[in-house]
Amino acid sequence: MSKENTSIHPNINSGEITINFGEILRVLKSYYLFIGITAIIFAGIGAIYSLTIPNEFVASVKLLPEMDNRSSGSNLGGLKSIAGLAGVDLGSGLGSDLVKPDIYPNIVQSTPFLLEALQSKIYVQKHKKWLQVYDYLIAYPETPPLQIFGSNKSVQAPKKTTSIQSPKSAISSDLIQLNKSQYYAVNNLRRRIKAEFDKKTGVIMISVKMTDPVAAANLTSFTQSYLTKYVISYRMEKVLKELKFLQDRLLDARKSYDNALSRLSTYRDQHRNTFLQVAKDQEKKLQYEVDIAFNLYAGLNTQVTDSKVKVQRETPVFKVLEPAQVPLQKSDPQRTIITLSFLFFGLFLSLIIVFFRSVNLKKLLSQ
Repeated sequence: MSKENTSIHPNINSGEITINFGEILRVLKSYYLFIGITAIIFAGIGAIYSLTIPNEFVASVKLLPEMDNRSSGSNLGGLKSIAGLAGVDLGSGLGSDLVKPDIYPNIVQSTPFLLEALQSKIYVQKHKKWLQVYDYLIAYPETPPLQIFGSNKSVQAPKKTTSIQSPKSAISSDLIQLNKSQYYAVNNLRRRIKAEFDKKTGVIMISVKMTDPVAAANLTSFTQSYLTKYVISYRMEKVLKELKFLQDRLLDARKSYDNALSRLSTYRDQHRNTFLQVAKDQEKKLQYEVDIAFNLYAGLNTQVTDSKVKVQRETPVFKVLEPAQVPLQKSDPQRTIITLSFLFFGLFLSLIIVFFRSVNLKKLLSQ
């Protein structure tokens, strides 16, 4: 092939390489059938591959948590808002007992939550019954539209459910030990549940991806309930303990007051006609004990009332902006995009093959 017929010409004098686009078009016309068949074959492979992936549905809920601005720097609220727009943090403004919304994603990714979620009930449309999430992921995995090898390897759980054998004395009550099946289910569920916090709007979005739309909505509702209860429990634990302590002391103070009043009444009944000074002094002493017991009871009763008001005031409030809904359309897989990706890959690969077939690399490199 002469230099005029080659698609790439090395210029010996200038050291440059020129490209003959007319020759490139001629080569493409010569191999158009090969290029087209290769692209179609890869597109077919992509379409078949996309059919081996089960449909996934995403359900989500949007929450607006309460922001506590009663800290020492709460008087800078307006300045904090302006500084926040500039990316400057002048203090979170959150109470010390309030879980920061930034931690919410970690809560729904924690192993204790995932283990509890595995025991929750979801309704599966295909089987028309309620199942535990664990059973749905392990025993009843959703099958894809096309099964090439008779089973879905992407959701196939390990057959062995053994765990590491160790003496009971080596594992304390606060440690978690999972077998292989539980470990698989926990990690599978961890990929399906997500929580995101938007710092600009303060909105929390919880999303759950499942192969059944109703199951996705059920698990989203469970996650929302767990998260709100966890935050409320964390925030209110100290306040409720204080209230319980005051109520117990109030009962003790009431018993002490009743006993002191009973002793005083009994003594007065027994010494009604006694005019001795000793008897009067004893009566004063008993009256003094009654007064002390009553003052203690009255003080504790006031504290209990204040503590109950504090419980109501400190209880976090979550406003549901967008409740969970049963998704009507699948979110994954995007079979059109997968097929087109395989098509373009086949097209690119065929062009590479044509290039190496039509260009004499030895001659090109030798020059």
